[in-house]
Amino acid sequence: MAHTAEQILENYNKLNQLINNNFEDQQRDNIINMVRHFEDRISEAPASARPQYHNCWPGGWLDHTLRVIETALDVKQMFISKDVDVIHSDSDIILAAMCHDLGKLGDTDREYYIVQEDDWRRRKLNEHYTHNEDLEPLSVTDRSLWLLQHFNIYVDESVWKAIKMSDGLFDDGNISLFKRPQNSTNILHYIVHFADWMSTVAEKMHYMQAKNENLTKLKDTFKPNTKKSKPITPDPNADRMKKQFEELFNK
Repeated sequence: MAHTAEQILENYNKLNQLINNNFEDQQRDNIINMVRHFEDRISEAPASARPQYHNCWPGGWLDHTLRVIETALDVKQMFISKDVDVIHSDSDIILAAMCHDLGKLGDTDREYYIVQEDDWRRRKLNEHYTHNEDLEPLSVTDRSLWLLQHFNIYVDESVWKAIKMSDGLFDDGNISLFKRPQNSTNILHYIVHFADWMSTVAEKMHYMQAKNENLTKLKDTFKPNTKKSKPITPDPNADRMKKQFEELFNK
């Protein structure tokens, strides 16, 4: 559901609070510098090009990112509840979740999503945004990793892998790695992928629920009045009044 300017500002402040509370020293400063560089885009960027995908509205990227962070921390606790020894710190989980879709902000100078100006595509395909063809053709995850190195944000191997594989089995390049038997204690890529997928499904459901509610309201507005009209009861004085009328005017 689209957010107001106040809600977007609140989310932006939440993101900065997460950074200040979970990172330290130079790493925190570098992350803050990156967020400040993208301040306008973070506030305006959608998470997808079409409403039927997810969060296709200004501020949608930020809302999705915060939801993935929150869900990733929940998934960590779910693994712990299953007696899994999760070695990943909250800060690593937050960093990987926060940056999994970083590439959807574009590069340092150009945005990733631009408003769709083709009226036919807007009407027929419900495409509100389109990809910026001026960008270097990179996958979202590869651009995410490039931006991290550009802003001198160091990530360890598990965080790098979690960002790279955040699309999970929806990216054919990840299939062999996801299906390969797990030989290490690193499950961060599973945590981030599950969190991203669950958040995306939730956002799609929010869109469908809002759409169904609007359709119901619209149908109720134009619903014909099906109540049966009460039968007209003959006026018992009608005959007497008719007789008096004829006596007065038919002389």
